[in-house]
Amino acid sequence: MTHVRILLCCACCLYLILAIGCKRHNTSDTAPVDAEARQAAIEAMFAEFDAKAAALPYQPIVTTEDGVLELADANFMEAVNEGGILVVDFWMDGCPPCEDMVPVIKGLARLYAGKVRFGKLHYNSNMIMTEKYQVQAFPTFLIFVDGKPTGILTGAQPATRFQMLLDKTLLEYQAKSVM
Repeated sequence: MTHVRILLCCACCLYLILAIGCKRHNTSDTAPVDAEARQAAIEAMFAEFDAKAAALPYQPIVTTEDGVLELADANFMEAVNEGGILVVDFWMDGCPPCEDMVPVIKGLARLYAGKVRFGKLHYNSNMIMTEKYQVQAFPTFLIFVDGKPTGILTGAQPATRFQMLLDKTLLEYQAKSVM
C-alpha cells in the first residue's frame, strides 16, 4: 500500500513539475485582441458545460453532518454562484490521497464554519464539471471566491498548508468586502 502511495505521490509531483514548467507566459507582443478572443472562447466553452449540467435532473445540495456539501454536476453552479468562499474537493474512488484528505477537509470545514464553505464532487459520477475545470489529478481542490476560481491545490496537503491558503484568501476577501 505504501508503494502505491509513493507512486501516486511521484506521479502527482511529476504532473505539477510538467504543468508549471510548460505554462506559457504572456508577453508584451501578445495583442489584446488575442487575449479577448481567447477569453471569449473560454466563456463559450464554459457556457457549453453549464448547459450540459443544467439539462441534468436537479439534485438538491446535501450537507453532511460535518458541514461539507455533497455536490453533483446538476447543482455545482448553484453552490459556486452562492458567493463567498467555496472549496471544492474533486475526488475519486480508490484514491489513497483522496481518502487521506477526508479527515483534513472535515476538520477544516468545522474550523472555518460560517466563513468558508466546503464541497466535494465525486469524479466518477460527475464528469461535466471535472472536464470543465480540467481536473486531471486527484484530489484536486478548487477555491472559488464569489463564483470565480481563484486557487488550486492538487494532491494530499497538510492541514497547515491548506489553512495558510485559506487564511490568505479570507483576508483578501474581507479586505475587498470592506472597500
